[in-house]
Amino acid sequence: MKRSKIICCHLLFCLTVYTSCSTGAATHHDKTKTFTFSSDTVKLTKSKELIDNTPTYELFFALSENTQCVELSVTAQDRNGRKVRCAYIVESLVDVSRYVKKPAKPIYAELVKNFDINWRFQSTISICNDKIDPLKRLNKGNYRLRISAFSNDFYIFTVDILSPVEILFIQ
Repeated sequence: MKRSKIICCHLLFCLTVYTSCSTGAATHHDKTKTFTFSSDTVKLTKSKELIDNTPTYELFFALSENTQCVELSVTAQDRNGRKVRCAYIVESLVDVSRYVKKPAKPIYAELVKNFDINWRFQSTISICNDKIDPLKRLNKGNYRLRISAFSNDFYIFTVDILSPVEILFIQ
């Protein structure tokens, strides 16, 4: 009787340790971190490609390695600190290095935007790999974010990217 209690306690202890170790190891690889960048319409570069024929600003960032998904949100504030709606489009830089004749300017492929055809906005969007379209994958490399608050006024844009891989904002 005494021996069976000892064995039972030992098994319970081992099971607890094994479960906690394996759970900890699995979550270690799934950890995400928030990367934040903030700038205003004076410092950001104006994009030649507009959103709804309004001033649009560009921000560039890079993924340090391939990943499955990231979550992105952009907020815009006016001079008085009031939040205003903004539209944004996330694009990936297309690698054309293997082609003999290269275009004069970089080529970007749209990954996702935070609005639909009826101008309904989402504050936060998830961007995940598309298994069918190779241009819509989150591979190591450079990305462009185009943002518009639909006016020429002064705005401060704050970008938050929740990612399991390192994000580097490029100025």
